[in-house]
Amino acid sequence: EDDSIPADTIKHRLHYFFERLIHAISSPERPVLLFLDDLQWADNASLDLISSFVMKSHFNVMEDENMHPHCFVVAGTYRSNEVDDDHLLLAHIRDFMSADAVRLTHINVSGVDGEGTKAMISYALQLPIRLTRELSEIVHAKTLGNPLFIKEFLNSLQAEGLMYYSQKEKRWLWDIESISTRPVDDDVAAIMTRKVLRMPPDVLYALSVAACFGRRVDENILKVLCSSDQFGGVIEILQRVETDGIIQKQGTYFVFAHDLVHQAVYDLIDVDEVGELHYNIGLQLVKDISPSNFPTGKESFVAIDQINKASSSVYFTDLSFRNHLATLNLKAGERLIETAESSSALVYLQHGIRHLGRDGWEENYELCLKLYESACQACYLNGFVNRVVFYAEEIDKHTTDFMRRVKAVWILIQTLGSSGKPEMAIEKAFSALRELGEEFPEGVTEADIFSTLSSTKALLSTYTKEMILNAPKLRDERKQWAIKIMDNISPFLFQINPVYLPIFGCRTVHISLSHGFCRDSWFGFLSYAHSVVSILADIDEGYRWAKIAGFIIDRFNAKSLLPRFKCVINGGVNFWKEPLQSTASALTESSKEAIAIGDVEYVMYGSSLSCVQNLLCGNKLSTLEKDIAVTVSGMVRMNQAYFLFSQLSLQKAVYTLTGIKNDPFEIKFASMKNETDVISAFSATRPFLVQGVYFNIIFTAVLFRRFDEVSEVAEKYLSFGQQKSRLQDLFLVFFQGLAAFHMFRHQGRDTKWLRIGESSMRQLQLWAGHSSWNFDNKFFLLEAESHFSKGEYDRAEMKYLSAIKSSRTHRFLHEEGLSLELLSSFYEACEREDDQRNHLSRAIQCYKEWGALGLLNDSRFAGLV
Repeated sequence: EDDSIPADTIKHRLHYFFERLIHAISSPERPVLLFLDDLQWADNASLDLISSFVMKSHFNVMEDENMHPHCFVVAGTYRSNEVDDDHLLLAHIRDFMSADAVRLTHINVSGVDGEGTKAMISYALQLPIRLTRELSEIVHAKTLGNPLFIKEFLNSLQAEGLMYYSQKEKRWLWDIESISTRPVDDDVAAIMTRKVLRMPPDVLYALSVAACFGRRVDENILKVLCSSDQFGGVIEILQRVETDGIIQKQGTYFVFAHDLVHQAVYDLIDVDEVGELHYNIGLQLVKDISPSNFPTGKESFVAIDQINKASSSVYFTDLSFRNHLATLNLKAGERLIETAESSSALVYLQHGIRHLGRDGWEENYELCLKLYESACQACYLNGFVNRVVFYAEEIDKHTTDFMRRVKAVWILIQTLGSSGKPEMAIEKAFSALRELGEEFPEGVTEADIFSTLSSTKALLSTYTKEMILNAPKLRDERKQWAIKIMDNISPFLFQINPVYLPIFGCRTVHISLSHGFCRDSWFGFLSYAHSVVSILADIDEGYRWAKIAGFIIDRFNAKSLLPRFKCVINGGVNFWKEPLQSTASALTESSKEAIAIGDVEYVMYGSSLSCVQNLLCGNKLSTLEKDIAVTVSGMVRMNQAYFLFSQLSLQKAVYTLTGIKNDPFEIKFASMKNETDVISAFSATRPFLVQGVYFNIIFTAVLFRRFDEVSEVAEKYLSFGQQKSRLQDLFLVFFQGLAAFHMFRHQGRDTKWLRIGESSMRQLQLWAGHSSWNFDNKFFLLEAESHFSKGEYDRAEMKYLSAIKSSRTHRFLHEEGLSLELLSSFYEACEREDDQRNHLSRAIQCYKEWGALGLLNDSRFAGLV
C-alpha cells in the first residue's frame, strides 16, 4: 500500500484544490466575491491558504491556454488597532503589496460622519432630523461615529432612564442636559460590561460558561456538559435570555451578538476563577476521550482546549493525569498535522510538552520524545527554522540512541535544505548516514565513481526485472532511514556536490539487493540508471534500469511518487532514446501531477526542465515565453532561488530571441542585476546553476552566429566538469562543433578547431544510433560543416539538405531554420547567389514561425525581413 503522504504535501494539495475550486466557480460572466471578516484572528494556516490562491503560488501550469482566467475579488476586514507591525496578517499584506499580479486597495473604514449619525438616530427614533439634531450631535461627539457604539450608547441611555418612550406624546423623549454631562465609556466593551452586570447571577454564570468556548458554542457540547450537576440548566438559561440581545441561537449554536459582547462577558469572570472554570469544563468533557481511540470530531479538540486554557499548575499535580493530558494533546497535534493544520497542531504539541513539565524526559521519556518530534515536524511545516533546530537539539540532548532521534534529524535536514542552507543540510546528512553505518569518502574521484558504477553494473547483470520485483521488502529500520536520507538529500547534492549522486544511487541499489526493497529504493535505481548513461555511456543499460525503477514504485503502489519519477526520468534519461517533444510534454504533465499532490519542489524542477526542453525542441517561443513567466512567478513566490536564477537567465534568452525589451533581472531582484552577478555569486557553490546560465548565453550566441562567443563561453562551461548528465551537456557538444568548424574556416584554419569539430561529430553520430529522432539532424549538420571546412562541397550540400529534411521531419523548427541559414552561407561561399537568397528567405520563414522576431532584427537579415 502507498505510504502516508507527507504533511507538507497535504498542505500544498489543499491549497491547489482550493484554487481549483475558486477557478471552477468563477468566470468572466460570473465573478466571485469572497468576503473574509475579522482577519486579525486568522491563524497562519488560514492566511497561507488565502495567500496561495491570491498570489497564485501554485501557478497554473495545469490550465489549458483556452481556459478562462481566475475571476474573483477578495474583500478582507480587520481591526487595525489589534494588528501591530509584527502581526502575521501584515506580513501577508506586505507580500500582496509587492506582488505584480495582485491589485491591492486599502479602504480605511472609520466611524460615520455627523450627518450619518443624524440619519441613523433619526431613523432609529422615527423622528425628523430637526428634532434629533441636538441629541445626534452629542451622541456623535461621545461615540466618534462608531455605529455599534452609537447603538449600545442609546441602549444604555434607555436602561438608565435618560431616554424613554412617552405614551402621552407617542414618541421618544430624552434628558438632553443629563446626556450631555454623562461620562462616556472608553469603548464599546465597557458599555457591554455595564449591560451584562445588570443580569441576574444565574444568567451571568450561564453566559460565563458559554464565553469560555469563544464567541459561539455548539448546543451538543453543552448537553454533554450539562449532564453534570455543576453545569445543569445552562442551556435553559441561555434560551431564556436570547431576547436580551446578548446571545442568540443560530442552528445548533449559541452565538454572542458580537465579539465585543463575548469579550465583555469573558472579562467579567474573576481572574482567580477563570482557570478553574475552564478546568472543570474540560474535565467534564475529556473524561470519555481515549487516546488509543482518539475521536475525529471537533468535540475532542474543544474539550482539550478547555483543559489547556486552565494554565495554572495547581490543577495538574497528578502525574498520571498530566500524562493523560499530554497524550491527548499529542493525538490532537498528530491529527492536525495529517490534515495540514500545522499551526494549530503546534499549539497542542506545545501544551502537551507543558503538561509534562520540566521532568518530562525522566518521567515519561517515550511520550516526551513523540511530542518533541511532532513539534519539530510542525515547525518545519510552518517554516519556523530556528524552532526546528531548538526541538531537534532538545531531542539530541536527551537521547543517546541515534535511532530514537533519527526522525528529528531527518526533519532538520529537510528544513535546512528547503530554507536555503543546502551546505548545512548535506553536512548533517553525511553525519546521520555515518551514525546509520553508511560511510562515504570525504572526496570522490572519477576513478571512484567509475569503479563503483562498474561493480554495481556487474552485480545487477545477474538480476532480472522479475527478480527485482519479487525481492523481499526491507525490514531493517537503519537501512530504511539511510535510503530515505540519501533520497531526500539528493536534490541538495545536485546543487552543491553532484559527484556523490552516482555513489548514493549505487549504495541504495546494494542495500536494496542485500537487505530488501522499500518505496524509496526507486530513486537509487534511477540515479544509478542516469549515471550509467551519463558516465559509463551505456545508454541501453541505463534506459532499461530507469524503467525498472518505475516498476519499483508500482510494486509499492506509491502513486504520490510518480510525478517525481516522471520528472527525473524525462529530465535525465528518456531523451537519450525518446523524441524530445515527447519528454518535454511528459515533463509538463509531471508538473501538473506534482501540483495536484502538492509536491512543490518537483513542480519547480519539472517546470524548469520543461521550459528548457521546450526551447531545445523548437516549440513556439510565444507559448514558451508565457510558460517561463508563470514559472518564474511561482519560483519567486516559493523562494526557490536555485531554480529561479537559471530560469531568469532562460527568460532573458527568450526575451532576446523574441525581441522583448524587458530585463528579468531588473524586474525581480535588485541584488542580481544580470547573469554576470549570478555567475560571480554562485561559481564556488552552485556549479550546475552557473552552467545553466552559461548554456543560455551559448544558445543565444549560436542563433545570432556569434561563434567566437560560443567557443569562449563553452570553455567556461566545461571548467565546471565535462559530464553528459543533462540535455544541455549534449547540446553543448553540438554547439561546440558548429562553433569549431566556423572558427576553422574564419580564423586561420587552425587544425585544433577541426579536431574539436570532428570530436563533436563522432559523439553526435553515436547518440544518433540511440535516437535518430533527436540527433540525426544535428549529426548531418555537423557532417555538412565538416565537408564544407574541408572543401568537399558536393558532399557538404547533400548533408545540409539531409539536416534540413531531418529537422523538418522531426519538428525541430529552429534547427531547420539554422540549417537553412548555414546552407545559405555555404551557397554564398560558392557564389550561388540565387540559392543563397532563396535558402536565407526560407530560414527567415522558419524563424518567423518559431517566433524569433528579435533574432530577425539582426543586421544579417537587413532588407530581407
